Amino acid sequence: MSRKLVVFDCDGVLTNIESSWGFLHQYFGSKDNKYFAELYKRGLISYLDWMIIDIALMIQSHGSPIKKTDVEEALGKVKIREEARVVIEELKKRGHKLAVVSSGVDLLVRRVCRELDIDTCLFNELVFVNGELIPGGVPRVPLLEKPSIIKKLATDLGFKLEDVIYIGDSSWDVDVFKTVPVSIAVNPCGDACKHAKYTVNNLLEIVSLLDSLK
Repeated sequence: MSRKLVVFDCDGVLTNIESSWGFLHQYFGSKDNKYFAELYKRGLISYLDWMIIDIALMIQSHGSPIKKTDVEEALGKVKIREEARVVIEELKKRGHKLAVVSSGVDLLVRRVCRELDIDTCLFNELVFVNGELIPGGVPRVPLLEKPSIIKKLATDLGFKLEDVIYIGDSSWDVDVFKTVPVSIAVNPCGDACKHAKYTVNNLLEIVSLLDSLK
């Protein structure tokens, strides 16, 4: 197989949690209110608006300021899938370029990329003032903009869109599945499974799958 740009989602694909945002909500005792997700989908609020709301809910439920160390402690409990290490190593051996494009939280995605030795990583950033988390952030990867972000990334790295492979797991990945020529959904992926070209039950299947493609 010729050299490809293999782009991974992070949450639920490389880690053992479905969402870093949902994980933080649970950790700080707040609720990941699906209503705001719907408002974002409908274009009634921006992704930054949603980030502001999410973090405000966390702080309010926590009942006191949330420190950067608190967030680091929480996300430190998230595990990287053991099979991810093998897959990344094998894909690198085959000469593929690897990247992570995630709408997850930077403190987690940075660690995942560092531990898996993936140089190209895009994510959303939290903002801390004097070590204290404040509502807002830097929305570098709004969920609905992932297709265009991946297209630009491919161009910047010298790849054509036809040479991009994307691996995701949720309904938010469906638009990307429809954009790239080779899309892989990792179970459990719900309704998103039917929109991907391929579905795997374990990340290890990705290596043999890509080896089988011409």
